[in-house]
Amino acid sequence: MLAGAILASNEVRVLRALVRVDAPLTGRAVARITGLTQSTAQRALTRLREGGLVLAESAPPSLLYRANPDHLAMPAMISLLGLDDQLRARVADRVAAWGLPPLSLVVHGSVTSGEATSASDLDVLLVRPDATEPDDATWQGQVADLADRLRRWTGRRTSLIDMSQQELVQGLADREPFLVAADRDGWLIAGRPLGDLLGRKS
Repeated sequence: MLAGAILASNEVRVLRALVRVDAPLTGRAVARITGLTQSTAQRALTRLREGGLVLAESAPPSLLYRANPDHLAMPAMISLLGLDDQLRARVADRVAAWGLPPLSLVVHGSVTSGEATSASDLDVLLVRPDATEPDDATWQGQVADLADRLRRWTGRRTSLIDMSQQELVQGLADREPFLVAADRDGWLIAGRPLGDLLGRKS
């Protein structure tokens, strides 16, 4: 996500795959690991090779690709590729201290799907207990503080949706696209998975 401010999202996915393995990979293997089409993975590999971040060696009938550990930017790129994990840990630590904890906090949207650009918002879904009113001062203070911190931590605008468990249950029953996608692909940061909240009201 955050490395996407420097590299295109597909290049981030490809480079992350390469730095996580010890052995070189074929273009087909990179596509399989990243979930990209072979042509999309190949374009990303070509751009990364042009920048020197990826090396290729001939292994007929294929090329084998590996991250270039000697590139001056590689230590910085590895740090950037780990920023998503750092963000998740920071948010989890912050929310763990809330006086009114959420039933669920999920980051979703283009950031988690690998399609984010430098202009993309950070999409966050907060599910509060039905007993907590949306205008509760404590709850609102927590939410505002988190939105401010996310902006300072990532430099991205935060699009934060705050809903009750009842609203979540109804939205999932109606197959609201963003809720279905958040349940399927989102990063669960705190609380319970969205689907687990369907069975019991709070």
